[in-house]
Amino acid sequence: MGKFHVVYFGSNDVPVELIKPILAEIDADMTIRRPTNDAEVVEMGKDADGIIMHGSVPLTREIISQLKRCKVVCRTGVGVDRMDLKAASDHGMIICNAAGCNSIEVSEQTIGLLIAISRKLVRMNQYVRDGKWRRHTAELHAYRGRVYRIQGRTLGIVGLGHVGRQVAPRAQGMRLNVQAVDPYLDSKVAQSLGVKLVSFDELVATSDFISLHAPLTRQTRKMFSAPQFKAMKKTAYLINCARGGLVDTEGLYEALVAGELAGAALDVTEPEPLPADHKILTLPNVIVTCHTAANSDESYIDCQTHAAREVVNVLSGRGPSTEVKDPWLLAEAQDEGFGGV
Repeated sequence: MGKFHVVYFGSNDVPVELIKPILAEIDADMTIRRPTNDAEVVEMGKDADGIIMHGSVPLTREIISQLKRCKVVCRTGVGVDRMDLKAASDHGMIICNAAGCNSIEVSEQTIGLLIAISRKLVRMNQYVRDGKWRRHTAELHAYRGRVYRIQGRTLGIVGLGHVGRQVAPRAQGMRLNVQAVDPYLDSKVAQSLGVKLVSFDELVATSDFISLHAPLTRQTRKMFSAPQFKAMKKTAYLINCARGGLVDTEGLYEALVAGELAGAALDVTEPEPLPADHKILTLPNVIVTCHTAANSDESYIDCQTHAAREVVNVLSGRGPSTEVKDPWLLAEAQDEGFGGV
């Protein structure tokens, strides 16, 4: 038995060979658990000094109050919208995430989706498979189907955090004008990136592409719904690689049918997974991927080792590098009792 006990909540493919050498630095052993309900989270985590969390395991106030030995929980991902951050703070539990470990991947997919949806790449690939080898078709021009030059248009970034700051220079490399909204950002950060900070309403009304990189909180839930869709340019595209709950899916469908915006590219949805027979999938101006924007061999290694390193840092008395402690998140009165990042 080691000096510390770490529990890994996660899947079958735990990279033990990556994590165990890091934990060994402080004589910590690790067990792997796969809880299926709240009671199992408590039972499997009650003896843990630290928890590495891969996936979306809930941490409610009730659960946190019973994990009396646990000093630190680190996600191998970024979102903590199923964790009660205020409860963790009240109980002296440090919550960390892998912020920045997959931001390159998400930004690359964001740009990829921007190109794919505006250049109609998925639709034209299907035309070829359907035997429609034509440069211009009636279908191509349906659903706001005209193709415009990307260069010189305006990208609006909602949330200029780790991912947004990777998206901006990639978009600028394509000669897009980049503007952003982020109420918690030091304006000097945006200035250093050459990004213009604007109000939310101005961004919605003036952007040709809107890319979401905001946390899911009570304030941001369904921040894009009927009023925002009506205010967008009819030629504009919505891209979401953040959290599905930022967008009103039903409202988006209605807005697309009404021609209030040109299309949408969604890596995340609400609900998730999106049912195969969902009506939004019948629209040719919608691309949906399956919450894969963060995926790559490199990001997987970085996120896993980062989470292990954060647990080691806390248990050894060193400070964590990616603790989730933003005052506005801790004060966030989530309907579900959870915070988000």
